[in-house]
Amino acid sequence: MRKLSLIRTAAHSALASVLALVVVSTYSGRAEAWDPDPGRTQGPLVLKEQGMFFVGGDTVHTDWANGPSGLLASIPRSGDIAINQMYVTFMVPQVQRGVPIILMHGGTLSGACYETTPDGRMGWYEYFARKGHAVYLPDQVSRARSGFNVTPFNEVAAGVRPPSALPNVLVLTKAAAWQIFRFGPSPGTAFPDEQFPVNAIDEFAKQSIPDQNADSQKPPGTNLTPIRLADLGVKVGGAVLVGHSESGFFPELAALQNAAGLRGLISMEPASCAATTLSKQQIAKLAKLPTLVVFGDHLADVSASVVNWPAALADCEHYVNEINQVGGNAALLHLPAAGVFGNSHMLFQDKNNLHVGDMILSWIDEHADDKHAE
Repeated sequence: MRKLSLIRTAAHSALASVLALVVVSTYSGRAEAWDPDPGRTQGPLVLKEQGMFFVGGDTVHTDWANGPSGLLASIPRSGDIAINQMYVTFMVPQVQRGVPIILMHGGTLSGACYETTPDGRMGWYEYFARKGHAVYLPDQVSRARSGFNVTPFNEVAAGVRPPSALPNVLVLTKAAAWQIFRFGPSPGTAFPDEQFPVNAIDEFAKQSIPDQNADSQKPPGTNLTPIRLADLGVKVGGAVLVGHSESGFFPELAALQNAAGLRGLISMEPASCAATTLSKQQIAKLAKLPTLVVFGDHLADVSASVVNWPAALADCEHYVNEINQVGGNAALLHLPAAGVFGNSHMLFQDKNNLHVGDMILSWIDEHADDKHAE
């Protein structure tokens, strides 16, 4: 069967340093011949519980709950509204075999990106539940089902605030996503071994959600999602927290807020691991939790990307080394180095997403499951 072998670096291990923090997969057959057991992806999904809830939130007064004109203008505008809450949907399998997992989406996306792939295959939300894990799927604060504060938009529409005060909102065009997410060297041209289902690019575009985290008027460090994620970990009694892309370093930021509900941190393709900005005290705190950083393929093969992927990989290699030098348990999984090729930035939607998912679950089972908690 499949086995995930982790090669860690430590100050006392010259050999591990030479091996450069690589996570190596050893299988009974070649990696590209991996074939999932159909019994894990077919048949009834038996759940103990399924539902949704909100984490956190603030009640504030607004005088602009709706705009100055239109059919709804007669509805009272003034009153109290809820903002800054985080929506979470979840599945708890009938038979649980592992620690709960929180899957946090990245920029211009919502939790839907983990539910299924653009071409209709099983996503990690269902797959991890089938593998025995309770799975919690949040939408970032001010995104998708978490909602957002309409007040500043309606104030600008009413002329109460100038147009320059309108919050910035970002969505990615298909062409921008093609290169930023490394589907190929140029829009419409895929890499020969590309794992992302590029024939479903139009369906992928439909998953795009306006992203207010690009708002230049927001002071740095005011994103509330890491705080809510830390609270979610406590609420569910302990979980492995997975972040991706824009939220790639959110697991670490959540742990710095409150690590009480976290059993492990997984950062998938963050633009940075903040290796040069964290204090020694912060590194020491983060080193108390097992950590996995994951990157896909073709990092140096997209010249027009706004993210310098080779630099991001180097920064995260440095971060992993820093964690291990103070006695932590951190590893870097660079999929091509593990014999898995062609993965895009959206590795959990790629055609081999269940293969990559099994590698993630193997690491969780070995390093971050409840039996390893202090």
